[in-house]
Amino acid sequence: MVLPEPVIQRGIAIAGENPMIVLYRPGSDDIVLLVSVWRATYSRVGAGRALLIWADSTQTGLGTAAPTGMYADNPELAQYVWEHFYRDYDTIRGRGIETGPPAPARFTEVSGGDRFHRITCVSAATTIELEWRDVLDTFQVQTRLTGYETSAIARPCAAAEVRVNGVPARGEIHQPEGWFGSSAALAFAETWREV
Repeated sequence: MVLPEPVIQRGIAIAGENPMIVLYRPGSDDIVLLVSVWRATYSRVGAGRALLIWADSTQTGLGTAAPTGMYADNPELAQYVWEHFYRDYDTIRGRGIETGPPAPARFTEVSGGDRFHRITCVSAATTIELEWRDVLDTFQVQTRLTGYETSAIARPCAAAEVRVNGVPARGEIHQPEGWFGSSAALAFAETWREV
């Protein structure tokens, strides 16, 4: 058997995972919380994890504990992700996430297959727990964004929860929504390549 020649492309900016949760005020299109987690197995600034989050203190019920900012075990990664991959994403821009330096954080991740996926971020006195539940589907998404070609394995979920210091944020996910079909989606094998 003769194997076909592979297609080799360079210009990889980042490769890894990028799950996201967007919560809305019940019965509306008003975003009350959004969080994006990056786990880079490769990036131009090294490997690591970065969590970008914004939460409305009143609507989520989190009050003064509502986090806004970046948390990372590699601060350069958080800055790199913000500057290179969110420049055209109006949903997340302008919410104050980038106004301070990334807070040092430790991350743990637990997967329960199709039932749940959990990421915990601990930084000083703040613990942020993210949980995706009930995977609905698995498919590949390929896109072209400004200056990049992207590919990811998408796993939209039927439910999600964000807890800050043990307190669950109020809000609901939307289905269907966007390319992934849910505002709570896991994204594995995600690669961004410059074009």
